Amino acid sequence: GSFSAPLGWLAVVTMITGVLGAAYHYDVRRILAFHSVSQIGYILLATAIGGTGGYTAAVFFTLHHIIVKANLFLIGGLVQRAGGSFDLRALGGLYRTQPLIALLFAISASSLVGIPPLSGFWAKWLVVGESFAAERYVWGAAALAVGGLTLFSMSKIWIEAFWKEHPNPPAVSAERLPVASVLACGTLAALAIAVGLAPEALIEVLQA
Repeated sequence: GSFSAPLGWLAVVTMITGVLGAAYHYDVRRILAFHSVSQIGYILLATAIGGTGGYTAAVFFTLHHIIVKANLFLIGGLVQRAGGSFDLRALGGLYRTQPLIALLFAISASSLVGIPPLSGFWAKWLVVGESFAAERYVWGAAALAVGGLTLFSMSKIWIEAFWKEHPNPPAVSAERLPVASVLACGTLAALAIAVGLAPEALIEVLQA
């Protein structure tokens, strides 16, 4: 319709501004919140393309985003609990003290970036594929470029919070995290893997 082109360009601007905001910040909560803005851009883009393919891509991406972003916010809370701060510059060493949380973050962050075989790969594959099929090549290229910047800020969290040495190591041993919270994060990470390994069933339901 007449709104599809303006909505598509608005989606591109939303994706780019969101991911640039995420790249700028060092607070885990702000990084993840700006990525939510960016990911909504992908959903708007698929909606702008429309048709069965576009709407299927939009809903698939929405479901993927609910699973993965919820998990990243929960893991962000566990990072603060284990490391004592949301500021990446005050964190470090969690890969050694909280290896399970590091693994769950790596899975969820990889899915957000769109690395196969996780849910985010298929979510972005559908959106980019529909963009190119509709001959909206600039939209598709923007979606791919934003994926690269998403990798940058997820890598920043990984390096700063998990990999580098803690700038001021606490004297006490690592805090035990609530089992229920860790289980919740593990369940959501498993969902991201399951959707990524077998996306066909969900795609078929959405297309119907």
